[in-house]
Amino acid sequence: MPEIFREFSKYSTVFLGIIFFLSSLKIDISSLKMEIKDWKIVLLVCFFVLFATPVLVYFVTLKLYAPVTIAFLLLASMPAGMTSPLLSEFIRGRQSLALVLTMVTSLLAPFTVPFMIKLLAGHSVTVDFWAMVKLLSLVIYLPFALAQVVKFFNRQIIDRTSVYFKSVSMILLGFLIAGVIAKQSDFIIDGIRRGGDLVYYLLALVILFITLHVLGYFLAFWRNVEDRITITICVTYMNFTLAIELANKFFPEANVLLPVVFSVLPWALLLTPFGMLVNKRK
Repeated sequence: MPEIFREFSKYSTVFLGIIFFLSSLKIDISSLKMEIKDWKIVLLVCFFVLFATPVLVYFVTLKLYAPVTIAFLLLASMPAGMTSPLLSEFIRGRQSLALVLTMVTSLLAPFTVPFMIKLLAGHSVTVDFWAMVKLLSLVIYLPFALAQVVKFFNRQIIDRTSVYFKSVSMILLGFLIAGVIAKQSDFIIDGIRRGGDLVYYLLALVILFITLHVLGYFLAFWRNVEDRITITICVTYMNFTLAIELANKFFPEANVLLPVVFSVLPWALLLTPFGMLVNKRK
């Protein structure tokens, strides 16, 4: 029913803002103080996630599979996902380090993401730099600030309702993806009938995510396994919901939108085998 779900895309910014707000409610700022002292590793990972990875992914993708270059650049430019601390805990990484890396990359993203896209792809696509900064600031800074205010005045209500945050976020994410997908329903149906592009998108995405796992794990090769797991999570499991919103607003072409949306598949499916491999090594 694309004609129904297409309407959801009009509210994608609202959905994303609420997801960020709920995620920010669970972040304890005081717990960041100890980890931020390890500033060298934080600086290294932030530089790699926000600057080095976009450059590497852009030029390699441009050379090997040009149709998805912008989509992969969007994904590679994203900050660490808000679920990174939870994922790190799940496969025995260091949750506190993941929290710091998630917060720092997310707070820098409203400026680094438009800058990298303008720098690398500005010659081939039209990029409204300040509109992108405004949108990213709206869905990152405003929900984060509002969450800190709510926590300051009424911590108890957060403690009572936090059990529902994950479910609400998942439902809103579903609405967000449904609206974006509905806009491209004709292309998707035609692609399924013919095979073709969708299969190549998925194959390329799997290769991208496997490569990010490898790069992330060996980025800080001198650290212990626990830290290397955490860094891999923050490098690989990017905030794809933010990428979906940017693609929906600024790059609505099918060859950008669909790979970004379908990134949820390797994002979700590769965590378990990665966890099994590193914990066996550990």
